[in-house]
Amino acid sequence: MNFEAYLGFNGRTGTVYLTGELDATTAPVFRSLVEQAAERPLDRLVLDMTGLRALSSAGVRWLAFAQQKLPPTASIIVVGASAEVVATIRLAGFDQAITIADRGGAQS
Repeated sequence: MNFEAYLGFNGRTGTVYLTGELDATTAPVFRSLVEQAAERPLDRLVLDMTGLRALSSAGVRWLAFAQQKLPPTASIIVVGASAEVVATIRLAGFDQAITIADRGGAQS
């Protein structure tokens, strides 16, 4: 599966939709979308990972990049991530800095 990503806005919420695999090769696309989102006054950036099959350690670093680009008051919310992707985020310790909503909508 090829990596695809696009950005949408609804008020002060930006959403990056991700499919495929986020790794060192595909990260520049993600970075570009985060930079576009950071140009707007956002309260939250939602990362819709419903279609994301894999997240490498390089991909996790780009999640940290997203957090650095946003205002300190903005939150990052991961939605729809598979158990494998969530495990990668938690293994990196990044789950302490973001909100992870499970596929049913509950947050951790």
